[in-house]
Amino acid sequence: MKDIFVITVGEVQHLTNEKFGRYLNNEELKQVQKRVQFGLECWEEVTIYAINDVISENEK
Repeated sequence: MKDIFVITVGEVQHLTNEKFGRYLNNEELKQVQKRVQFGLECWEEVTIYAINDVISENEK
């Protein structure tokens, strides 16, 4: 396994086109990237919760 979670530019563009009927330019993509990174700053807490949940489930 290479990555746990990745959001590709293609996925962002697909979502943008689906929801807003257009694609983002490079500057808009950079702005979206910054906002997503800010929103995911607590990724460690979410990951620890997921790990704990998996371990607990597998120990039953």
